[in-house]
Amino acid sequence: MRIFSRTLPGANFMKVSWRVSLAILFLTWGMHDMAAPNDKPVTSASNVVVTLDVYSGRPNPTWSLAEGMAIEFLRRLHALDSSKAAPREFENLGYRAVSAEFQDETKGIVVVKASRGIVTLDRAGQRVHFVDDGRQFESWLVNTGAAHLTPDILRYVTGEIAKGQ
Repeated sequence: MRIFSRTLPGANFMKVSWRVSLAILFLTWGMHDMAAPNDKPVTSASNVVVTLDVYSGRPNPTWSLAEGMAIEFLRRLHALDSSKAAPREFENLGYRAVSAEFQDETKGIVVVKASRGIVTLDRAGQRVHFVDDGRQFESWLVNTGAAHLTPDILRYVTGEIAKGQ
């Protein structure tokens, strides 16, 4: 039991304000950590242009995805698991990859390239890789161009994708 308590004027106020400041700091820090992370690689896709890298020496076929297909594109992209593996370079003639370029409202221009079981997302020079089990994403993206490709090219490319599974 203290009989003589020595406190400076305003010391209690300083202790209380210091504690309140710390409490506010930890609360805001905790709320920031609990906020739902934006772990999706992209949030939107407008004007999705798909290119089939199949020709050497002449322009590759390109087509645009309709709005409903762009939504399905994002759904399939978000369903992929991340990977640390980078795709193997393929320099031979013939089918090499299928890619999609689009505008994401928050992340700018994005390029997604699917080849040999790996999907690479490139935005602002930053690359992220995903596993494409069974090359399903790649196959789906190629088949979105069925109305824009000759039956021979579509058959050849889907056959090349099936060989690599």
